[in-house]
Amino acid sequence: MKNPGITRIVGASSIGTVLEYYDFFAYVALTGTLTQLFLPAGDPVVATLLAAATFGVSYLARPLGTVIFSPMADRIGRKKTFVVTLGVMGGATVAIGCLPTYAAAGSFAPAALLFLRVVQGVGLGGEYGSAVVYVTEHAPRGRRGRYTSVLQSTASVGLLIALVLVSLLKVTLTPAAFAGWGWRIPFLLSAPIVLVATLVRLRMSETPVFTDLRNSGQLAKSPLLDTVRTWKSWKAILLGTFGAQGGTSVTLYTSIVYMLYFLQTVLKVDETHTNLCLAIAIVLAAPCYPLFGALSDRIGRSRVMLLGILLWVLAAYPAFAGIRAAAGSSSWPAVTAPITVLAVLTAMVMAPLPAFITEQFPPQSRTTGFGFAQQLGNILFGGFLPLISLSLVSATGNQLAGVGYSIASLLPCLAVTLFWGIRSERARATAAGRSEAPVSSRTTGGALR
Repeated sequence: MKNPGITRIVGASSIGTVLEYYDFFAYVALTGTLTQLFLPAGDPVVATLLAAATFGVSYLARPLGTVIFSPMADRIGRKKTFVVTLGVMGGATVAIGCLPTYAAAGSFAPAALLFLRVVQGVGLGGEYGSAVVYVTEHAPRGRRGRYTSVLQSTASVGLLIALVLVSLLKVTLTPAAFAGWGWRIPFLLSAPIVLVATLVRLRMSETPVFTDLRNSGQLAKSPLLDTVRTWKSWKAILLGTFGAQGGTSVTLYTSIVYMLYFLQTVLKVDETHTNLCLAIAIVLAAPCYPLFGALSDRIGRSRVMLLGILLWVLAAYPAFAGIRAAAGSSSWPAVTAPITVLAVLTAMVMAPLPAFITEQFPPQSRTTGFGFAQQLGNILFGGFLPLISLSLVSATGNQLAGVGYSIASLLPCLAVTLFWGIRSERARATAAGRSEAPVSSRTTGGALR
């Protein structure tokens, strides 16, 4: 990234977003421990399904966060909004670290955990859209895909930090110490990080696009109504939901989140090896995000996403079958390799998404439109994917039934991207008269008006 201004903007936005996803995924990294501490003892399969359901329920809260915070971003500013959402998310995470366990508080413990997961979902439902639009509206023309794709990598980076921290705690602490108090550390560490990230964000300036809209009196009176009352807006939401976000949700939550459940619950791999294999795959895939984002600037967002979805569909079943075989023989490099392949293909699907969806909406309701498309896609395709996949494995006795569900879920995303996404992107480029500035331009802000 050659432009130091936009580099600072992306970095400051990414710090908060990484933290948001770290907070959210700390629960995933600690699923086994939290299941034992917060759910009643009994059938381990039922306990695992309940843990996966708790993960999914937080997704139902995300649209609420979108309804609350995304119109706020379009009315009072992108910057102010993602300062607030950071506090909501961080506060809920710290509170999880202070909860009593089931042994100490009975049914209050899982109920409180579920409530705080919902609060996390509300915070994250408003956070990511504000951050994406903030970066998009600062990005130079012709490089939106490159710069916004960095934010997409924050989901896996947040999980990586959670995995590494949990693994280090498990290595350095005794099992009794970890179960007694060590599991609380990842949650409590959010407090100082939230403080630092908040101070960084408070020093950031508002986007040029929003500032111009405010100064010229062109801000929408009701971004929410503007987003939901026209068919044109709903077409953009549905395109984002069933194309870009649907593909992202399925590939990400199968390759990373469900992969955790698959390794630990289905294949009975210990948490240390599970976390190590996933951490290596995430590190190797991380540099691919800006590469695929930049590629989308050159050949089109939909084409990159389409190729990524197609390759992921073709690779998923053989990859999971290979992981099962390698785990049975404790060949950890052979487990890591197919996880890495899926993680790289996931990056190919995810990287163009922010620029693709934000380009569908006018600046007056851009954050709201992005939030609706993202959260509907997450609910329909991602949030309950681990629960459904594990349920299929349990019901059929087929260890690969879960990945079969993921492949089937991607077929409508493949069709929408192929028959609607590419056509929509081509029509928009034609309507704009291909007026984009050269890639070397460093003009920011007004490109998305």
